[in-house]
Amino acid sequence: MVAKLWWMIHKDLVSEWRARRAWPSMLLFGTVVALTFGAQIEPLSQWKAQISGSLLWLAIFFAGMLAIDRSFAAEREEGSMDGLSLYPISSEAVFLAKLAVNAIALGALQAVLIPLFIVFCDAPLAAHPWAMLLVAMLGNLGIASVGTLLSALTSGTRHSGSMLALLALPLAIPVLLAASKATQCLGGAQIDADCWRWMQLLGAFAVVFSIAGMLLFDFARED
Repeated sequence: MVAKLWWMIHKDLVSEWRARRAWPSMLLFGTVVALTFGAQIEPLSQWKAQISGSLLWLAIFFAGMLAIDRSFAAEREEGSMDGLSLYPISSEAVFLAKLAVNAIALGALQAVLIPLFIVFCDAPLAAHPWAMLLVAMLGNLGIASVGTLLSALTSGTRHSGSMLALLALPLAIPVLLAASKATQCLGGAQIDADCWRWMQLLGAFAVVFSIAGMLLFDFARED
Protein backbone atom coordinates (compact mmCIF):
# COMPACT_ATOMS: atom_id res chain seq x y z
CA MET A 1 0.00 0.00 0.00
CA VAL A 2 2.75 2.45 0.93
CA ALA A 3 4.73 1.58 -2.21
CA LYS A 4 1.68 2.13 -4.43
CA LEU A 5 0.91 5.44 -2.75
CA TRP A 6 4.50 6.62 -3.18
CA TRP A 7 4.49 5.57 -6.84
CA MET A 8 1.32 7.57 -7.62
CA ILE A 9 2.43 10.62 -5.64
CA HIS A 10 5.84 10.53 -7.33
CA LYS A 11 4.19 10.19 -10.75
CA ASP A 12 2.00 13.26 -10.26
CA LEU A 13 4.76 15.41 -8.78
CA VAL A 14 7.22 14.54 -11.56
CA SER A 15 4.53 15.16 -14.19
CA GLU A 16 3.75 18.59 -12.74
CA TRP A 17 7.45 19.45 -12.46
CA ARG A 18 8.00 18.64 -16.13
CA ALA A 19 4.80 20.14 -17.57
CA ARG A 20 4.23 22.99 -15.08
CA ARG A 21 0.55 23.09 -15.92
CA ALA A 22 -1.06 24.07 -12.62
CA TRP A 23 1.38 25.23 -9.94
CA PRO A 24 2.76 28.37 -11.71
CA SER A 25 -0.74 29.74 -12.38
CA MET A 26 -1.77 28.88 -8.82
CA LEU A 27 1.21 30.70 -7.30
CA LEU A 28 0.81 33.68 -9.64
CA PHE A 29 -2.90 34.02 -8.88
CA GLY A 30 -2.29 33.70 -5.15
CA THR A 31 0.46 36.34 -5.25
CA VAL A 32 -1.74 38.79 -7.17
CA VAL A 33 -4.61 38.26 -4.73
CA ALA A 34 -2.29 38.75 -1.73
CA LEU A 35 -0.88 41.99 -3.16
CA THR A 36 -4.38 43.24 -4.01
CA PHE A 37 -5.63 42.49 -0.51
CA GLY A 38 -2.56 44.17 0.91
CA ALA A 39 -3.32 47.36 -1.01
CA GLN A 40 -6.99 47.35 -0.04
CA ILE A 41 -6.45 46.54 3.63
CA GLU A 42 -4.11 49.50 4.24
CA PRO A 43 -6.90 52.04 4.94
CA LEU A 44 -8.44 49.57 7.40
CA SER A 45 -5.38 49.20 9.58
CA GLN A 46 -7.42 49.04 12.80
CA TRP A 47 -9.11 45.84 11.56
CA LYS A 48 -6.09 44.10 10.10
CA ALA A 49 -5.91 41.43 12.79
CA GLN A 50 -9.62 40.68 12.44
CA ILE A 51 -9.86 40.35 8.65
CA SER A 52 -6.41 39.17 7.61
CA GLY A 53 -7.19 35.53 8.49
CA SER A 54 -10.35 35.49 6.37
CA LEU A 55 -8.59 37.11 3.41
CA LEU A 56 -5.69 34.67 3.69
CA TRP A 57 -7.91 31.60 3.57
CA LEU A 58 -10.04 32.95 0.75
CA ALA A 59 -6.86 33.51 -1.26
CA ILE A 60 -5.64 29.99 -0.44
CA PHE A 61 -8.98 28.46 -1.43
CA PHE A 62 -9.47 30.17 -4.79
CA ALA A 63 -5.83 29.93 -5.84
CA GLY A 64 -5.64 26.31 -4.70
CA MET A 65 -8.64 25.37 -6.85
CA LEU A 66 -6.51 26.05 -9.93
CA ALA A 67 -4.15 23.23 -8.95
CA ILE A 68 -6.80 20.90 -7.56
CA ASP A 69 -8.80 21.22 -10.78
CA ARG A 70 -5.89 19.58 -12.63
CA SER A 71 -5.82 16.57 -10.27
CA PHE A 72 -7.63 14.29 -12.67
CA ALA A 73 -7.48 16.36 -15.85
CA ALA A 74 -4.37 14.61 -17.18
CA GLU A 75 -5.85 11.18 -16.54
CA ARG A 76 -9.08 12.12 -18.31
CA GLU A 77 -7.39 13.82 -21.27
CA GLU A 78 -4.82 11.10 -21.87
CA GLY A 79 -7.09 8.17 -21.02
CA SER A 80 -4.85 6.89 -18.24
CA MET A 81 -7.67 6.70 -15.70
CA ASP A 82 -9.05 3.59 -17.40
CA GLY A 83 -5.60 2.05 -17.42
CA LEU A 84 -5.11 2.94 -13.78
CA SER A 85 -8.32 1.15 -12.89
CA LEU A 86 -6.89 -2.08 -14.35
CA TYR A 87 -3.99 -2.11 -11.90
CA PRO A 88 -4.40 -3.78 -8.49
CA ILE A 89 -4.77 -0.41 -6.77
CA SER A 90 -7.73 0.36 -4.56
CA SER A 91 -9.79 3.48 -5.10
CA GLU A 92 -8.88 4.58 -1.57
CA ALA A 93 -5.20 4.52 -2.50
CA VAL A 94 -5.88 6.62 -5.62
CA PHE A 95 -7.81 9.15 -3.55
CA LEU A 96 -5.13 9.34 -0.86
CA ALA A 97 -2.41 9.83 -3.47
CA LYS A 98 -4.32 12.66 -5.16
CA LEU A 99 -5.12 14.12 -1.74
CA ALA A 100 -1.44 14.09 -0.79
CA VAL A 101 -0.40 15.81 -4.05
CA ASN A 102 -3.09 18.49 -3.62
CA ALA A 103 -2.07 19.02 0.00
CA ILE A 104 1.55 19.48 -1.10
CA ALA A 105 0.41 22.02 -3.70
CA LEU A 106 -1.56 23.94 -1.06
CA GLY A 107 1.45 23.78 1.26
CA ALA A 108 3.63 25.35 -1.42
CA LEU A 109 0.98 28.03 -1.93
CA GLN A 110 0.83 28.75 1.81
CA ALA A 111 4.62 28.99 1.96
CA VAL A 112 4.31 31.91 -0.46
CA LEU A 113 1.09 33.56 0.72
CA ILE A 114 1.67 33.60 4.48
CA PRO A 115 4.95 35.60 4.24
CA LEU A 116 3.30 37.91 1.71
CA PHE A 117 0.42 38.59 4.08
CA ILE A 118 2.87 39.19 6.93
CA VAL A 119 4.89 41.69 4.88
CA PHE A 120 2.30 43.50 2.76
CA CYS A 121 -0.81 43.20 4.95
CA ASP A 122 1.04 43.47 8.26
CA ALA A 123 -0.94 40.43 9.40
CA PRO A 124 0.04 39.03 12.83
CA LEU A 125 0.56 35.48 11.56
CA ALA A 126 4.00 34.83 13.03
CA ALA A 127 3.16 35.37 16.70
CA HIS A 128 2.72 31.61 17.26
CA PRO A 129 4.51 29.89 14.36
CA TRP A 130 3.97 26.27 15.47
CA ALA A 131 0.27 26.82 16.08
CA MET A 132 0.01 28.57 12.70
CA LEU A 133 1.72 25.60 11.07
CA LEU A 134 -0.84 23.26 12.65
CA VAL A 135 -3.75 25.41 11.44
CA ALA A 136 -2.24 25.53 7.94
CA MET A 137 -1.85 21.74 7.81
CA LEU A 138 -5.39 21.07 9.05
CA GLY A 139 -6.85 23.65 6.69
CA ASN A 140 -4.84 22.09 3.88
CA LEU A 141 -6.28 18.68 4.59
CA GLY A 142 -9.86 19.93 4.74
CA ILE A 143 -9.69 21.95 1.50
CA ALA A 144 -7.73 19.28 -0.35
CA SER A 145 -10.11 16.47 0.64
CA VAL A 146 -13.18 18.38 -0.56
CA GLY A 147 -11.44 19.58 -3.71
CA THR A 148 -10.03 16.16 -4.61
CA LEU A 149 -13.41 14.45 -4.36
CA LEU A 150 -15.20 17.11 -6.42
CA SER A 151 -12.34 17.30 -8.93
CA ALA A 152 -12.88 13.61 -9.71
CA LEU A 153 -16.57 14.39 -10.22
CA THR A 154 -16.16 17.45 -12.45
CA SER A 155 -13.02 16.57 -14.43
CA GLY A 156 -15.01 15.13 -17.33
CA THR A 157 -17.30 18.15 -17.71
CA ARG A 158 -16.94 21.39 -19.61
CA HIS A 159 -15.79 24.43 -17.61
CA SER A 160 -14.66 22.12 -14.84
CA GLY A 161 -12.58 24.83 -13.16
CA SER A 162 -15.44 27.23 -12.49
CA MET A 163 -17.78 24.36 -11.62
CA LEU A 164 -15.27 22.95 -9.13
CA ALA A 165 -15.00 26.26 -7.28
CA LEU A 166 -18.78 26.69 -7.20
CA LEU A 167 -19.34 23.18 -5.84
CA ALA A 168 -16.43 23.20 -3.41
CA LEU A 169 -17.09 26.58 -1.78
CA PRO A 170 -20.34 25.64 0.05
CA LEU A 171 -18.80 22.40 1.32
CA ALA A 172 -15.56 24.09 2.34
CA ILE A 173 -17.24 26.94 4.25
CA PRO A 174 -16.91 25.14 7.64
CA VAL A 175 -13.19 24.60 7.00
CA LEU A 176 -12.64 28.18 5.85
CA LEU A 177 -14.61 29.57 8.80
CA ALA A 178 -12.76 27.48 11.38
CA ALA A 179 -9.37 28.19 9.79
CA SER A 180 -10.11 31.93 9.60
CA LYS A 181 -11.23 32.10 13.23
CA ALA A 182 -8.24 30.07 14.41
CA THR A 183 -5.85 32.29 12.40
CA GLN A 184 -7.50 35.40 13.83
CA CYS A 185 -7.10 34.09 17.39
CA LEU A 186 -3.41 33.38 16.80
CA GLY A 187 -2.78 37.09 16.39
CA GLY A 188 -3.10 37.62 20.14
CA ALA A 189 -0.41 37.48 22.76
CA GLN A 190 -1.53 34.07 24.02
CA ILE A 191 -3.51 31.16 22.63
CA ASP A 192 -6.77 31.09 24.59
CA ALA A 193 -9.40 28.38 24.97
CA ASP A 194 -11.50 29.75 22.09
CA CYS A 195 -8.56 29.41 19.73
CA TRP A 196 -8.01 25.78 20.73
CA ARG A 197 -11.70 25.06 20.19
CA TRP A 198 -11.54 26.47 16.66
CA MET A 199 -8.43 24.40 15.97
CA GLN A 200 -10.14 21.26 17.27
CA LEU A 201 -13.18 22.00 15.11
CA LEU A 202 -10.90 22.50 12.11
CA GLY A 203 -9.24 19.15 12.81
CA ALA A 204 -12.62 17.43 13.09
CA PHE A 205 -13.73 18.85 9.72
CA ALA A 206 -10.47 17.74 8.11
CA VAL A 207 -10.84 14.18 9.39
CA VAL A 208 -14.53 13.94 8.47
CA PHE A 209 -14.03 15.27 4.94
CA SER A 210 -11.04 12.98 4.37
CA ILE A 211 -12.97 9.88 5.44
CA ALA A 212 -16.00 10.96 3.41
CA GLY A 213 -13.79 11.44 0.36
CA MET A 214 -12.38 7.92 0.68
CA LEU A 215 -15.87 6.44 0.99
CA LEU A 216 -17.43 8.42 -1.87
CA PHE A 217 -14.50 8.46 -4.29
CA ASP A 218 -15.64 5.34 -6.16
CA PHE A 219 -18.99 6.95 -7.01
CA ALA A 220 -17.36 10.22 -8.05
CA ARG A 221 -14.84 8.48 -10.32
CA GLU A 222 -17.50 6.37 -12.03
CA ASP A 223 -19.70 9.41 -12.69
